Amino acid sequence: MSGVVAQTVPVYKVDAVILRHQPVGEADRILTLLTREHGKIRASARGVRKTTSRLAGRVQPYTQGRFLLARGRTLDVVAQAEVVRAFAGLQHDLLRSAYAAYVAELVDRFLPERDRHPEVFEAVLDALAVIETAAEDEAEIYALWFSLHLADSLGYRPEMERCVACGRPLPAGVSAEGLPARGGTGWTFSPAAGGALCPACAAGEPAGVAPGVLATGGFLLRSTAERARRLRVPERARRELAGLVQAHLEYHLDGRLRAPRVIARLRLAVPRPSGARP
Repeated sequence: MSGVVAQTVPVYKVDAVILRHQPVGEADRILTLLTREHGKIRASARGVRKTTSRLAGRVQPYTQGRFLLARGRTLDVVAQAEVVRAFAGLQHDLLRSAYAAYVAELVDRFLPERDRHPEVFEAVLDALAVIETAAEDEAEIYALWFSLHLADSLGYRPEMERCVACGRPLPAGVSAEGLPARGGTGWTFSPAAGGALCPACAAGEPAGVAPGVLATGGFLLRSTAERARRLRVPERARRELAGLVQAHLEYHLDGRLRAPRVIARLRLAVPRPSGARP
């Protein structure tokens, strides 16, 4: 055809996990993908909400897949999707899904678009795999481990095992399994200061924190994922540590996280024994 130059739309493939999706218009969704190759990407899945769409079952939250993306003017477009792992256990249990949403929300909120972090991609897949079959206490500890290590990898590591102001270490004999939840020692945790404060440096700070709770946070920061999974912490200490970690993350995000509040509501609505598997 003389005088006509064929134009092709650039396409590329990515390994990705779907962090979230949101409806747009009558039939489309915007997917937030964490990719191994390009970091976080927002892409349009056109027509996916139609009953006839072949993509509908392949673009659910937390699905790991292989995606063919076509470059667009504002958003790239999902041309094809192949499911690698669906993490079905997350889709059918509200509490597990909420812990998965916590992992996804942290990554979505902390990572800028197109900022490549292959170690975070692998950590997210590992976290989803653990949470898919974990008991509630194990899922909570693993979510805390993930949160602390994500903060560390992005430059927001909290100091848990010594005073950030004077360097004083936690009292001798404190272990990761923890002391009683209220030790009356005057230690506290300050997101603004970057971590633990000893009694001498904690003037004007909120109520104290048991050294054992701080020691548990320090252990999680130093441990591998496998060691973290084996750690057993009393429920009260887990919740107190979760509150400290949440406050630290929200301080650096300068905003509130949604998932921890959803988890708290679900816990009240569907109470479970600490060791029971959902």
